[in-house]
Amino acid sequence: MTLTPVGNTERPKNERILLASVKSEVTSRLRQSLHNAVLINLGKESQPQQVKRPWNAERKIGFKPAEALPESTTILSVFDSQEVAGKLLILGAPGSGKTTTQLELAQELIQRAQEQPDYPVPVLFNLSSWKDDRQSLTDWLLAELKSKYGVSTELGKDWVGNQHLLLLLDGLDELEPQRQELCVQAINQFLLGGNRPLLLVICSRSEEDGSYSTQLQLNGTIYLRPLTNNQICDYLSKIKYRDLWSIISINLDLLELVRTPLFLSITILVFQDISLEKWHLSSKAERYQYLLDAYIGRMLAQDINSRAYLKHKPPNARKTRMWLVWLAGQMLLKSKTEFLIEEMQPSLLKSKIPKIIYNLIVWGVIQMLINGLILGMLGVILGLVGVTGEVSVLGRVINHEVSGGVIIGFLWLVQGLNGGMIIGLIVGLINGLFGEIIEDKLENTGLIQSDKFSHKTMIKWLIIGLIWGIINQLISGTITGVIIVLIWGLIIGLINGLIGDKIEALETRKTFHYFLKNELTFGMLGEFNNLAIESKTIPNQGIWQSVKNTFNLSVLYFLPSTILIFLIQIIQGNNSLNKSALISSLMFGLFFGLLVGILRSGTPVIKHFALRLILYRNGYIPWNYARFLDYCTERMLLQRVGSRYRFIHKLLQDHFAQMEFKRD
Repeated sequence: MTLTPVGNTERPKNERILLASVKSEVTSRLRQSLHNAVLINLGKESQPQQVKRPWNAERKIGFKPAEALPESTTILSVFDSQEVAGKLLILGAPGSGKTTTQLELAQELIQRAQEQPDYPVPVLFNLSSWKDDRQSLTDWLLAELKSKYGVSTELGKDWVGNQHLLLLLDGLDELEPQRQELCVQAINQFLLGGNRPLLLVICSRSEEDGSYSTQLQLNGTIYLRPLTNNQICDYLSKIKYRDLWSIISINLDLLELVRTPLFLSITILVFQDISLEKWHLSSKAERYQYLLDAYIGRMLAQDINSRAYLKHKPPNARKTRMWLVWLAGQMLLKSKTEFLIEEMQPSLLKSKIPKIIYNLIVWGVIQMLINGLILGMLGVILGLVGVTGEVSVLGRVINHEVSGGVIIGFLWLVQGLNGGMIIGLIVGLINGLFGEIIEDKLENTGLIQSDKFSHKTMIKWLIIGLIWGIINQLISGTITGVIIVLIWGLIIGLINGLIGDKIEALETRKTFHYFLKNELTFGMLGEFNNLAIESKTIPNQGIWQSVKNTFNLSVLYFLPSTILIFLIQIIQGNNSLNKSALISSLMFGLFFGLLVGILRSGTPVIKHFALRLILYRNGYIPWNYARFLDYCTERMLLQRVGSRYRFIHKLLQDHFAQMEFKRD
């Protein structure tokens, strides 16, 4: 789904599409911020200019002493200053507003890019996704451009190489401590390289920045300092909360707690629900935990008109909390701050039994479909060429004489489904028991991207097809001759000669997300779409696109294969070209179309829904996950941008992750 381009029409269209995507992201995240949540609760969201977010900052240039900035100073003016010249580091304590400050800067820069066609396009990335120490920052940027904004690698190289992007990087402190300095070194190398950006903004916690032996080579730093008493008092006065000020102003412990914008906003939202005795008697860390618990309780208890569950009963507070605890825990394990439903992977299954069940379902269904469809095509061909023999269907051996391919094709389809299920269950059981060892070795296996016919692959799969055919005949208990086995191997060899590279890579790769991303733009004509940017605007868009692609491919291959079989009968001089011959041709075309569609785009769909089913049955997620996550955004526990979800703040995500997961 492509967004409507924004900005000056003199700017290239792809850049304007990217600009629209970033603008939508920034606008959505600021709208869902906690500061805005306070205004919404107070009925002031229509007058945000009257209640500006408080901030206290000082600027440091090089080795000069830090200088306090007037409260009227904007982040844009700091960014544009001659000393900083567009290369800025934003530091602050957790909850001090670093990310919000960066988003506010991004909003101003987007407006500038809309007006000035030559100005770089601002883009936002989180450094927590930098997983490989050996990966250059340029390669990481290309991967992130493709993953987050759907930018093709070729276009991404052009933009990065020609300095068309203004990078705003967050989450340096979210990397593992031992990797943070390596990331700083990679950023510095990027700043000195041939693709060095003209403008760059990075966010990090102030305590992490002081621990690096290597310093970021940026021009200036802005420190977000704790709010002053006057700032807190003025803010509470503007929103008519002077009663709160009168309480916390005489309690130094409480006053220290609300010196960050995050906890000031949370305190305002939950003030009516907290016990000052409990808050006052606990330690500072415990007070923070108590405040976050109070926020979660408040958000889950408030009465809202849910659009997500407009026609259904919403989950209760206990289930909502339970599912969010599990989600936060998984995101913590993967060092992620954003979650996409379509990126869910089998690695979410931690114990052996669910892994075995997953592999049994996936391999059983896939092998059943592949085996059944191939045997169905074989049956049609055998019926058309006049081969007699026997077929075992559900334990019964049926002799068939040639009277057309319809009945034989159907019988062989049933036999193939039966045999394929047996093969799939065996393979699934083996993969479930020993898959972890295989997956560890193949984790970094890449996908071979080739749409050309591969003779080597065809020969390899021809041999595999012959072996597979023999095994199937042994399992089914019947032997119909060498010709059947040869036809079997020929069909599977031809199919895999066309698309086998992708199938092989898909089956040996640990995740199927990469396959999804590379198949999303596969069109009705069987060639990759020329769109350079493909935006994701709805939850689980990649999976539903694969469902659509499966259908499109099935239709695409159904028509020519049906015509081909019918023409072959005409060429052979079949004097009995009748309704049965037409039905046989249609049946073969249907089987072949479904086979190609499933192999090319359908297998990720099967894997995804098998995984979702197991997670649902084990109580980790609700069945309609997108609806639940949207419900949590309504409760102001999550934020949603397009198809991506994140907790409303990283501290809230960490708080959920520390809770114990308790199923029903």
